[in-house]
Amino acid sequence: MARREPYAFATAFAEKLLRDEFKIDTLPIDPMALARSRGIRVIAMPHNHNGVSGMFIHAHGKSAIAYATHIDNKGFQHFSVAHEIGHCFLPGHIDAILPNGATEHLSRSGFVSDDRYELEADHFAAGLLMPARLFTRAMETAGDGLDATERLASRCKTSLTATAIRYQQLTQEAVAIIQSRGSRIEFCFMSNALLALKPGRWPHKGEPVPRRSVTHRFNADPERVAKAERDADEVQGVDWFGAFPDVELYEEVVGLGRYGRTLTVITTVDALPDEEDDSADSDHDGRWEPRF
Repeated sequence: MARREPYAFATAFAEKLLRDEFKIDTLPIDPMALARSRGIRVIAMPHNHNGVSGMFIHAHGKSAIAYATHIDNKGFQHFSVAHEIGHCFLPGHIDAILPNGATEHLSRSGFVSDDRYELEADHFAAGLLMPARLFTRAMETAGDGLDATERLASRCKTSLTATAIRYQQLTQEAVAIIQSRGSRIEFCFMSNALLALKPGRWPHKGEPVPRRSVTHRFNADPERVAKAERDADEVQGVDWFGAFPDVELYEEVVGLGRYGRTLTVITTVDALPDEEDDSADSDHDGRWEPRF
């Protein structure tokens, strides 16, 4: 069962822009250089200016992008700049984020916002920094699970969270990507192969992290999160996804340092059974949207 990506147009828009306008065909993509090539000034925000990922400024016919530095992570900063480039290029964004003569817009990138324009800019950033054609080629030698995500993030110079989300979008494997903070889930993405297993439910934003999960145990120690430590173990699918077939899952967890969140990557332990024809089973009507 294929899902419908609600923001796929933003990702495709970025990939076309990268190919046709910027004419870039190699990884990594430098969003700072892309912005400057279009006359957009790029500046670092002060370390004490936290709570936002970046800022788009437009005044007197000139544009500038400011990116957050309170999180000392180049991948996070690259994604933040690419997010602001999305606001600059995506149709309708300038009017939406700078209404009534406003000159500044504060962004909260990273797939945690409920705002349509912020989510569109997030998906634009993913397509700009990790275009499908180049990213899938890099996936061929990246491995699986969290190790693959870390290798791809290093290759693309992108944040671990954004890389994990892009990985589950393009992989043929059964993968779930979950971000949590403390005892609560912030979002969950699932690959087509995992959806084909027909999980009973999707973990929703604001729901508690399952008590029997590796993530729950890990998040109970904020120091491990801050130190970006890792943990892993086998897990029962029913704990995360309700009704679930008899398939063993492997849960890997990593702390995201000063960001204060945890990234969870869930994969299957063994090869999946052959997918059956589910054309007659349309409980979800072929549609799926991430639950933000």
